[in-house]
Amino acid sequence: MSEAGAQRVGALDVVAFACEIAMLVLLAVAGWSLANSTVVQVALAVLLPVAAAVIWGVAMAPKSTRRLPNPARLVAQTVLFTATGVLVAFTGHQWWGLAFAVVSTATFAARSRTPE
Repeated sequence: MSEAGAQRVGALDVVAFACEIAMLVLLAVAGWSLANSTVVQVALAVLLPVAAAVIWGVAMAPKSTRRLPNPARLVAQTVLFTATGVLVAFTGHQWWGLAFAVVSTATFAARSRTPE
């Protein structure tokens, strides 16, 4: 049973969603690792992913009324992914940060080439 106007979800869409979730998780882990005080650790572990989610929701979410058009959206996504990768690398997980930034940017670059 197929609904009119329903979109198909492909493998690239699943990987892209996994990258979005990974970004939030990695920002929480990086936020926790950036401080020594438990209060600051909790604050950063909450605020960093929330800030990224708000930016994503306003500028990049498919149903956002203020969604950026490509290529500006891809640039903004790349900036978020790179910033996340740098923060993760800064906390001592260089390979995780690099792998995340490369895989997520490549995934969203590939998705930006497909029609919406």
